[in-house]
Amino acid sequence: LFDRKLTANFAIFRSDVRDFQANVVDTGPGALRGYLANIGKVRSQGVEADLTLSSINGFSAYLRGAYTDAKYAAFTNAPCPLELIGTATTQCDLSGKELPGTSPWSLSYGAEYRKPVGRGEAYVGLDGNYRSAFFADASDSQYLRIKGYALANLRIGFASDKGWEVFGLVRNLFNTNYLTLLTPQSGNSGYISGVPSDPRTAQVTARFTF
Repeated sequence: LFDRKLTANFAIFRSDVRDFQANVVDTGPGALRGYLANIGKVRSQGVEADLTLSSINGFSAYLRGAYTDAKYAAFTNAPCPLELIGTATTQCDLSGKELPGTSPWSLSYGAEYRKPVGRGEAYVGLDGNYRSAFFADASDSQYLRIKGYALANLRIGFASDKGWEVFGLVRNLFNTNYLTLLTPQSGNSGYISGVPSDPRTAQVTARFTF
């Protein structure tokens, strides 16, 4: 569109996978046990969109988003979530529940502005991403659901026409706290470990190409 300055891509998708395998942690009697389970069928379907703006007077940008409906289509002999430990239930039917590790909504974006300065080019760019909440474990336990989060990164630099470049980069610009992983541990009665996010970090890089 607009003399090829704007490119738009759209997709509708659906995938059905039979005999899907996943690592699960059993909440049966005694200590938790981890093993590889066979899931009858899983289904993933949704839509994706991708917009890319080519450079206009030094400004370029992109925006990408997706909605994904990923579920267990058939998982009748599933391990029960941790909150059911101690009950008479040892197996649960998770058919129709969310597939772990998949956020229903995801978004990524980026923009950059470049301007000739002296014997080179100065630039500033911002990019980031968002993902909605998702389950971190196959049992879809309420204790193993990671909240949604949004991240942003900022970079400022100068690229010389002599082959050298210097730029500064700030990751996790707003110092967002989030979890990247939650997992129950085998061999105990319900301990959950998690991996926290990286804090805001800054770096300066200088490089030369020849």
